[in-house]
Amino acid sequence: MVHFTTLYRLIRLFNETRSPASLIPKFKCRGGKGKHRVSKAVDDIIRYHFESILASGLLDITKLSVSSLRTDITKFCRAAGLKPPSWSTVEHRVAAFIAEKKLARKKGRRRGARRPTAGGTFPDANRPLDVVQIDHTPLDIIIVDEKDRLPVGRAYLSLAIDVFSRLVLGFAISLDTPSIYSVGKLISHCILPKQRFLQDVGVDADWNAFGIMRTLFMDNAGEFRAEDFIPFQEEYLVEVSWRPVATPEYGGHIERLAKTLNDQIHNEPGSTFSNIGIRGEYDSEGKACYTIDEIERWLTILITKEYHEKVHSELGMCPREKYELGILGDDRVPGIGLPDIVEDQERLKLFLLPSFHRTVQRQGVELDKIVYFHDVLRNWVDTKNEHGKARKFMFKRDPRRIAPLYFFDPGESRFVPIPYKDLTRPPMSVWELQASKRRCKEKGINDPNEAQIFEAHAERLSIRDEAIAKTKQARREREAERRRKKEVPVSEEFKRSPPPARREENLEDILSFYDDTSLLQGVVVKKTPTEGDE
Repeated sequence: MVHFTTLYRLIRLFNETRSPASLIPKFKCRGGKGKHRVSKAVDDIIRYHFESILASGLLDITKLSVSSLRTDITKFCRAAGLKPPSWSTVEHRVAAFIAEKKLARKKGRRRGARRPTAGGTFPDANRPLDVVQIDHTPLDIIIVDEKDRLPVGRAYLSLAIDVFSRLVLGFAISLDTPSIYSVGKLISHCILPKQRFLQDVGVDADWNAFGIMRTLFMDNAGEFRAEDFIPFQEEYLVEVSWRPVATPEYGGHIERLAKTLNDQIHNEPGSTFSNIGIRGEYDSEGKACYTIDEIERWLTILITKEYHEKVHSELGMCPREKYELGILGDDRVPGIGLPDIVEDQERLKLFLLPSFHRTVQRQGVELDKIVYFHDVLRNWVDTKNEHGKARKFMFKRDPRRIAPLYFFDPGESRFVPIPYKDLTRPPMSVWELQASKRRCKEKGINDPNEAQIFEAHAERLSIRDEAIAKTKQARREREAERRRKKEVPVSEEFKRSPPPARREENLEDILSFYDDTSLLQGVVVKKTPTEGDE
């Protein structure tokens, strides 16, 4: 029996190489004392990559992280149909290479040749959705809370741009620092149609950008490097690439867009401007007037009605026209056609939530000291993996509401919601869970149990209500919590629309498809009522 992730990996390999040889099983090298465990072909790729970096003179290999080196080597190995080396293998090889070449580990900033700018044609961005760059940036404006209109600080903007057309594919704004959840929410906004979003923010505009991208291009921040995106990549066949370390020009498109938007924000009341020198004595907090919902609507208008419609200096047309040209084509340039719409939006959003891998015990599954249980877990209690160890399963959690967990049932390849084992427990967000643990630590409880966490949660809410009018941090927490509650969790979002009615067929219509009516013996078909039936 082949695991479903293996099938997706084989499909991706075949799509990349178009060679049946990529589907041949790859057997591990046995290694042994004094021998390498990786094949000579993989060793040659590692060596060639190191030599290329050294010969280019643009990067200092002594300052490159092992993660970035392994990412590039993995890409080359997969293209050749080879199993990529492990993190530790790359670490040992680069240390040996540096020692062999007697390279000095330089201190301070690397001084290299002048790097080219990000202008021009980005590699492989030849059509819409080929390459999508994403990044985060703080907004240069102070946000106020909705209730008292008092300042709560700056918000974070997550942006995605289609490199081919410079069209904004999606954005997300939050008072929480960038995280895996922020990235997942942004990717979901890029892939799904925008009509519902535009209706929610109250903007009448055209934003016909949707579909699964071929490549996501990110920087090396921690929220982009997590393994949470691996299930998403394998399910939707999206390639994730990272910028080479110390090469900011590779993120120039998205950074230039962020600067363009912030430059417009500098004209609004409450702006912090780009630095304290420019701001001078301007009272940003005293002049602040925008809530996070209002700045989200303001950004939507700026993007859809101004940025998308303004002629881009490098394209010779506006981003919307360039995107539509790539999709629909014209007499000279063939278009790629409208991308497919993801039908199961709930499954997509679940795949983009933060992941956890846990074993299943008889009492259920435990995450952050809280126990969850559902009858579906009974089938996987005390399951062993191929090495005879306890098997770990993938769970997803929506930070806006920690219950239910979402268990990916490998037998049926679907997500199953798993509630609290104690159903009397109140709803809680991840941010409230973290604050409750801090509250326990303040009380001298370093390793709190489930009951103590929920008790601290109730205490913290009571204290926060008293402090809301007194401190800026409390107002920020309240406003962030209000914003999270406005964003309906996955567990409730898809309950709004009733499931489509099941089509009922006449027995005579079904019988007409069968020559041998005995095949339907024992099958009960509900007959459609006709006029005059009671």
